[in-house]
Amino acid sequence: MAARVVFGLSAAIFLLIVTALLTGIFEPSSRWIPLLSANAAVLTLLAVSFYNAQRICQWRAGKFAPSIEPEAVLTEVEPSATVYQRLGALMPVNLSRINDFLKSDGVWLASMAALVLFVALKGWGNQFLALDEGSLRWVAIAMIAAAMFAALVAERHLAVTVNEAWPEACAIAPILRLVLAVQFLSLPALIFPTANISLLINLPAILVVPVAIEFLLRGLFSLFTPPQAEEIEPAFLAKSQLATQLVWPPRPLLLLQHNLHRHFGIDLRQLWAFTVLRRACLPVLSLMLLCGWLLTGMQQVSPTQRGIYERFGNPVAVLPPGLHYGLPWPFGQMMLTENGQVHELAAGEEASVGAEPLASAEGEAPPNADRLWDAMHSFDKAQMIAGQSGNQQSLQIINSDVRFMWRIGLTDNAALAAVYHSINLPELIRSTANQVLVHQFSSMTLEQLLGEQRHDLARQIKQAVQQKLDGLHSGVELLATVVEAIHPPAGAANAFHGVQAAQISAQALISRERGHAAELAASAQTSASTRQNQAKINATDVTSKAQSTARRFAAQKQAVAQSGQVFVDELWFSQLRQTLGKSPLLIIDHRIGATAQPTIDLREFPSLSQAAGSDAPSKPTQEPSR
Repeated sequence: MAARVVFGLSAAIFLLIVTALLTGIFEPSSRWIPLLSANAAVLTLLAVSFYNAQRICQWRAGKFAPSIEPEAVLTEVEPSATVYQRLGALMPVNLSRINDFLKSDGVWLASMAALVLFVALKGWGNQFLALDEGSLRWVAIAMIAAAMFAALVAERHLAVTVNEAWPEACAIAPILRLVLAVQFLSLPALIFPTANISLLINLPAILVVPVAIEFLLRGLFSLFTPPQAEEIEPAFLAKSQLATQLVWPPRPLLLLQHNLHRHFGIDLRQLWAFTVLRRACLPVLSLMLLCGWLLTGMQQVSPTQRGIYERFGNPVAVLPPGLHYGLPWPFGQMMLTENGQVHELAAGEEASVGAEPLASAEGEAPPNADRLWDAMHSFDKAQMIAGQSGNQQSLQIINSDVRFMWRIGLTDNAALAAVYHSINLPELIRSTANQVLVHQFSSMTLEQLLGEQRHDLARQIKQAVQQKLDGLHSGVELLATVVEAIHPPAGAANAFHGVQAAQISAQALISRERGHAAELAASAQTSASTRQNQAKINATDVTSKAQSTARRFAAQKQAVAQSGQVFVDELWFSQLRQTLGKSPLLIIDHRIGATAQPTIDLREFPSLSQAAGSDAPSKPTQEPSR
């Protein structure tokens, strides 16, 4: 009688819970959903057990107390089978066989176990809202308490039921204990509405899910067992060995001991070794737990890491790579950090984007190697810079790809700062770099950015970012800053290419004309310098000759004044020698002719004035008029 009452109560509560879940009465984050799901699932398991036991009881009733059929029915001749019935019997698969397969206990148990899993996992969650201080919560607590009392009475009744009266009672009693445990674990989440511990709220479902999986496996495995004869009693499938362990004190090996004794006749209680092992199990286990707890103080730091040792929550030392021992947990803990690993960070990289896969050395170039302006790149970041539209100031947009090579500083203070002063170092560096880039690019035009030296710009950005990171005590050390690309947006790349080409052509034409003008100016300057130098040379030559003649005249005048006729004769003889030295000579001896004196025809010889004139410097020719 108690079993029927529990079965009816379970069916009613199950229908109410499923209706509440399907109609969406409660919010998705309400803790009512996991509690109702767990209770609905465990009541479904209880209903499945009662249904399976009821089918076995009906088989027994039909087997041992068959119904008496009238004699007219027994003497009636059965009609012969039709052609269609014979053809249907010859088919390997027909509707009757499919119907018998679907009505089998294994299929029905597996399908209901799958439904239980769905209902139990429907309300699984991590964050739940606090319950309102209302009467609904206390009504639910009262209903659960009443259901617990009914389940306890039914479980005690089935536990004392002898095997001859109802063989399935000993298998249904563990399911009732599971129902009692789930209902008991549902009370704390209702009694304490402000408690938001996900484990406390999901604990009833944790008990139901393993039993539902066991039912599912039992139903599937039963399909592979050979069919039994009609005279053999069907097996009771809706039983759980996991629910059987809900006893006090826990006896997990009792089932193994009973099975060995029943099948092989081995009684483990009579073995001395198992008796000694049972007595020494608790001390040995305690010693092992103590040794394991002491070994939690042994910490290993790999060569690529450094360890920050915390004693009672206070960092006391930065340990190098190696094996170290300290206080056991939780009195001593080790916080691991990097030891010199170099990372690359792009300023425009999104935090959720993972690292790109490595490209093959012999394959095609990866997409991040594309540096053309007419394509969008994943690491490009849009920046607002100063611009000019006509005679007015305006704004322009550029795409920049700036990368930073960084690592955690090698000092102990840098390691402590990196661990305790920031949660996400890449995000901190990215946000700081973006602030610096906005400040750096805000006062520069596109022409200045494209024409400025990349090395100087990268050095300025690195200094500014490092200064901000040091001010935040981040413990980050920037090794290098690389300006990969600075260019207009991809949509304006072609237009900017045309503008650049026009500017280059104009600058080339201007440079060519300036070179031609410089060439003409240099040629004219060279000609003028040549003429001026020639005039200076001629003037210097004439002046030198005039000075030489004046000095010679002064010397001759002084010699005449001092020597008189002697100097004049000597000068005449000198001029005569010069004249005769350049003319053909005719020597005449005056002693040849006795009667007449020899005569010299002086017409063929230059006069003294002409000889003196030839000795004087010639007058420079007059330069032709320009």
